[in-house]
Amino acid sequence: MSFAALGANIFVTTNPLCSPDHAPPAFVYNAETAALTVGPRVPETMSDLGSCMGVGDMLYDLKSMNLDDAFLRALSYPEQWDPAMEWSWNPVPLAAAPNPYEGSEILSYALHPDGRTIVVSGGPSTHTFDTSNGAWKHLGGWSLPFRGQAYFDADLDAWVGLHYEHDGHVCCCPVASMAARPPECKMLVDRLIRRDDEKEPKHWPGVWRQAVSLTYMGDSRFALVENVPRSEDFNDGAVLHVTVFGLRYDRRGELQTKARRATRSYAVSKNTPLFCHAAFWM
Repeated sequence: MSFAALGANIFVTTNPLCSPDHAPPAFVYNAETAALTVGPRVPETMSDLGSCMGVGDMLYDLKSMNLDDAFLRALSYPEQWDPAMEWSWNPVPLAAAPNPYEGSEILSYALHPDGRTIVVSGGPSTHTFDTSNGAWKHLGGWSLPFRGQAYFDADLDAWVGLHYEHDGHVCCCPVASMAARPPECKMLVDRLIRRDDEKEPKHWPGVWRQAVSLTYMGDSRFALVENVPRSEDFNDGAVLHVTVFGLRYDRRGELQTKARRATRSYAVSKNTPLFCHAAFWM
């Protein structure tokens, strides 16, 4: 299953293994009203809702970008006050510059503090996409230091995310500007993950890397969710460790957690092997 969030809505669907015409619809859960509705089917080119990014009232499909496409896809609800209107995937026309990436090339992305510009890194380069006019712009021959999505923290005046090399470790960097060099990356001094990297399961390549996620909760608070299996083959279930924390710079400019930090753990049934979590804050 894969998940995405937009405003107070959580979208969930199964990744279809059959023809897109027979793909299951997405379900939409509204966290404010507790209403559950049926949404549109996942487009043929999309493999995972989890790579989508919400900007304003639209959910952009980043990973399905193709160099030959003249548009991106975005999920929207055009007229929320009209009961006849429904959620739908629609093309977003691009300006003169074409897509700079194949969707699979994208390594990290973040929303600029201006609220409309998506910064995207893939391979050795970084571009911006202006959602207000559909324009792509080359930013520099470097990549953001994150894996997946990063989030802007106003108190730090920086993006915060999981480091692309040191998996599960939190880092931050200033908001990127037009420069020949990548922004300076600061690694969090405190170790928040509990797992032992030397005990990485050998039978499930790739699962270990996806077992840690970071969610922004607003007001400069973050939640690190870690899925730790109780055994190498996942037959004994797993434990979810959730750590809620804030960040600050110390006197030397190093990145540290604030004094107050909360951690809880939740058991995952052994009847759900390869349990995949998704965390949202509404």
